Amino acid sequence: PYSGRRGVANVLSHLSRKFRWESVKENDKLIALSRKGSWITLEPGGQIELSTSVLNNIHQIKKEWDDFVGEIKSFSESSNIKWLGLGVQPVSRLEDIEWVQKHRYKIMAPYLAKHGELSHHMMKKTASIQTSVDYSDEDDFTRKMRTALSLAPIITAIFANSPISEGKINGFLSERAHIWNYTDSARSGLIGERFFSNPSFSSYVDYALQVPIFFIIRDEQWIEVKKKTFSEYFEKGYQGHRANWDDWELHLSTIFTEVRVKSYIELRCADCQRAQLTPAVVAAWKGILYNQEAITAVSSLMKGLSWVELHNLYFTVPREGLKAKLKGVRLLDIAKELLKISYSGLKEQRQFNQDGEDESVHLEPIMELIIEDEMCPAEIIIKNWNSSWHRSINKLIEYSSY
Repeated sequence: PYSGRRGVANVLSHLSRKFRWESVKENDKLIALSRKGSWITLEPGGQIELSTSVLNNIHQIKKEWDDFVGEIKSFSESSNIKWLGLGVQPVSRLEDIEWVQKHRYKIMAPYLAKHGELSHHMMKKTASIQTSVDYSDEDDFTRKMRTALSLAPIITAIFANSPISEGKINGFLSERAHIWNYTDSARSGLIGERFFSNPSFSSYVDYALQVPIFFIIRDEQWIEVKKKTFSEYFEKGYQGHRANWDDWELHLSTIFTEVRVKSYIELRCADCQRAQLTPAVVAAWKGILYNQEAITAVSSLMKGLSWVELHNLYFTVPREGLKAKLKGVRLLDIAKELLKISYSGLKEQRQFNQDGEDESVHLEPIMELIIEDEMCPAEIIIKNWNSSWHRSINKLIEYSSY
């Protein structure tokens, strides 16, 4: 929950006092923390999200992540709080999860409920690992966006990790991805066929302009903008207010596609993972997107992929995972090749930690699961759930907690 002695507000308060995080409040309610370019924020159901500072390699990211986990555990262990690395909250019913009282969520919640039957499940029950990458110019942007879009459902399948909800098997490998399939199609999913065929700055702007705008902020007051796309708001204004750059940046933060654009590219298609696999999500992306040979290899691997094939795969993967097929080929076989490409890309980037290990060390845990065991994280959970765990939610919590 947000409130109470064991609520996330109290966790943030502890971090602020003990570890010198700066508090951010709305209406005297603690909703976020900041420190040296890093942010801790709250999702609508009390999910805690760390946004790291801008870092040069995965070793640094893991260090900041490990420090963050250590800080929250300094409070949670004595309070018997468990932090779970799963894509969906595995125990609680939707109605039992308290809303975080942020202005943006109060506006978004009723709107999204009308535009996607699982929107509130998305807001309150899901968690993902998002990887942000930069781009040097429009050509680099186009290469990375085209590659990332074609791989989004495969990354979802590799890291599928949400097979249990409300204390039982839910029929999906990534229920989180399934939930997103039924959350406001105007601002989620794979952006659209037009952008897929021409991923450029202008085509993304064209797409974002046609997405309905939620709100603007004036004098620290949140103003709901009703029944207008951003393009319409830009042209005509709203209640005497005219569009400005801050409005545009705020609007971009309310687009929830699998790959989205701000001043960087955000890759949003992987379920939250156990601690051992968390860096692997970043590693999988970095090995490919920061190595031209890897991008070329992926282009060859995915050659001839059509929008219809990609779209169909996107809707098939949440339930079938790596058993799904693309052009008659098992996604498992494509995933194996993809991870090998990423591994080589990380090797060539030659970013070493103090022990002399390059970044490929962070990819090895997921490679072992996919290449050797031929199972995604969700399949490991299902196997254990139906055998040694005896369908015990406590065993799942023990296995998944940080």
